[in-house]
Amino acid sequence: MDSDRSTAGPLGPVRPEISEREIEIIELVAQGLTNQEIAGTLTISKRTVDNHVSNIFTKTGAKNRVALLNWAMDHGKICRDGFNCCSIEAAPGARPQASGPGANGPGTHC
Repeated sequence: MDSDRSTAGPLGPVRPEISEREIEIIELVAQGLTNQEIAGTLTISKRTVDNHVSNIFTKTGAKNRVALLNWAMDHGKICRDGFNCCSIEAAPGARPQASGPGANGPGTHC
């Protein structure tokens, strides 16, 4: 028997969920920060940020930052200027949302 750890469900490969730390990274990418700037903001090494971004790309299937942000918007992981925030607010376990368009700032997780 092959020891391949990948699994597949009825809709294709099953990917691990995006962690809270990865959501933080996505939010900072949405603000336009570089990996070095993200590292400084989170007080972690750039190499750790590089690893998180790589893992996020793998989990989401995104090939670049623009595709990642499109994925995050489509899947309710971030909101932008008041768009997409309602779906995040309604999601189980979602963080509370401030009211008004962009109340949490551009690219923030509601």
